[in-house]
Amino acid sequence: MPARASKTPDRTSASTRGAGLRLPKATARRPLRDTYEVLLDAGAAVAERDGLAGLSVNGVVAQAGVAKGTFYVHFDDREAFVDALHERFHGHVSDAVGVATAGIAPGAERIVAAVDAYLDVCLADRAVKALMLETRADGALTPAMAERHDRFVASAVPSLRAMGWPDARAAAQLLAAMTSELAIRELEAGRRLPGARRALRRFLGVAEPRAAERENPDDREER
Repeated sequence: MPARASKTPDRTSASTRGAGLRLPKATARRPLRDTYEVLLDAGAAVAERDGLAGLSVNGVVAQAGVAKGTFYVHFDDREAFVDALHERFHGHVSDAVGVATAGIAPGAERIVAAVDAYLDVCLADRAVKALMLETRADGALTPAMAERHDRFVASAVPSLRAMGWPDARAAAQLLAAMTSELAIRELEAGRRLPGARRALRRFLGVAEPRAAERENPDDREER
């Protein structure tokens, strides 16, 4: 039987724990994708429809079409489930940012590439991103969620230092706040907001795209 997801899951097996090796998540937590991922997909659908308050175990299993006991095979409780949604979201972000920034040296261009990738994932996973924003506003972040967020914010520090910021950690926090506000605006609009993204580029001193891109008709309601 697959191990349940918990607030601080141990994804190492008995044979590898002593050697300090970590198994891939799919192997350590579950042998198959199916039910675990189906439950997370169902949670995203329920969150999009009902928000954080309506994200119940009963609602998730009904959406997934599985028995309630199946939920507890994979998750200790609702909090562990929300944490798993957050973990999957940050996994998508990490993958997208890694691809977008590959080969780009630390600096403003790397930050812009990372921010664009992050915002695109937010739009693709809008239900989960909205849920995470609601969770943060309600003060319901788990320690693991807070650690993931802090790790993501800290990833901008080397680039900010390369740009000459002496207080790079504080600047990274402010950058995260700006990016979060931009994500909220795009979630509300349901699409990219090119003008807002260009404004962030200008804050970072990055050259704007060529003129044809600046005249995107989607910018009109941003003016």
